Amino acid sequence: MKTIWNLIDKLARAVIALIGKASPKLGGFCEKLWNNTELVSYLFAGVATTLVNYVVYYIATRPFGFLFPEAMLTMIGTVIAWVIAVVFGYVVNKVFVFHTHCSSHAELVREFISFVTMRLVSFGMELVLMFVTVDLLHMNDLAMKLVINILVIIANYVFSKLFIFKK
Repeated sequence: MKTIWNLIDKLARAVIALIGKASPKLGGFCEKLWNNTELVSYLFAGVATTLVNYVVYYIATRPFGFLFPEAMLTMIGTVIAWVIAVVFGYVVNKVFVFHTHCSSHAELVREFISFVTMRLVSFGMELVLMFVTVDLLHMNDLAMKLVINILVIIANYVFSKLFIFKK
């Protein structure tokens, strides 16, 4: 894992150096952003969690879509994808992003419940936006899933940083 991170770090720094040659101000901003390892780790975790969410949604609504009523397919697929992505996201955020340690089983349970509660807030946002954009406005579900998940990543970082993984 450390070797992969070192490779990513070298590649990112090379790209940042190129950006810095074209625009020193932008290059400095990118370097400052990259050096914020918590934020960078969160972005990687957010992308990975979004990928899990997206793939599970696709599987639930395409290959296994015949299992559910068509009128409920978007909502059921969204719920299934959300549950799996939340469990994945909790583990990834705890271990790789915020590096929190719980001193007791009860503390771990409280942390997980806080995580799930905050994710329920962003999930409500996702459900409403998916319903409005896909079911009411008839926009492409896969495109809207991606756009909405970007908004969810931002909201979840704020929730995680301020309410869940406090150090």
